[in-house]
Amino acid sequence: MPVDRLASTIGDQLLLSTTKQLVYSTTHVIGIGVRGSRPRRIGDKCWLYFPEPNAPFYRATIFSNYSPYNQPADWVHLPTLFKADRSPVPDIEPKPGPYWSIMLEVSESIEKPVDAGSVLKDAIQGCINTSLLHPDDEIVSTYHRVFDHGYPTPTLERDAILAQVLPKLQEKGIYSRGRFGSWKYEVGNQDHCFQLGVEAVDAILSGAVELTLNHPDVVNGRLNTERRLGDSKL
Repeated sequence: MPVDRLASTIGDQLLLSTTKQLVYSTTHVIGIGVRGSRPRRIGDKCWLYFPEPNAPFYRATIFSNYSPYNQPADWVHLPTLFKADRSPVPDIEPKPGPYWSIMLEVSESIEKPVDAGSVLKDAIQGCINTSLLHPDDEIVSTYHRVFDHGYPTPTLERDAILAQVLPKLQEKGIYSRGRFGSWKYEVGNQDHCFQLGVEAVDAILSGAVELTLNHPDVVNGRLNTERRLGDSKL
């Protein structure tokens, strides 16, 4: 649970006012299903980053490159919803594949507002602008989901805020950990979050130091050799 929502749920007004100073961005996740074989210009790439101003998304994931099950089988018949450039579709009868798919991520914040009503259309136009799609590509499916808490934003004030919030929660018997539980972007990936949980248990049981939480630069600057799943004994 995000620590700001946790504070709201608890109803602690001091925690609530303090966590409101934490900054985060919202993520719009957009999926596009396309008829045709994956373009050779894209190849086997998985993640592509886009700093250019002609696309609203910062990252494109070629979802179909991860698994053939991330798009329908070639024999599945689907109608064309529209072409990438929104030009008329002469034939709306379902047709077979092949298919490929893209997942896009668009960030939103106070400094970067997003029009949720047009973000799908804008993202597809961004795909054309960046040559991910051609104007006449047939779109057979779309998906749009908003994750309000997408990424915790590091700020100059963050560590001082967390130094107040996390100990206060621990006084209540709550070890708030995870991407938004401990609000540290630099240790907010899935592997980090797993380790945050492991180390929190170690701290509770034996008083061990929580390296990932308290020393992100240390854990990110070296290879983990001492903690392996294969060494675990039940």
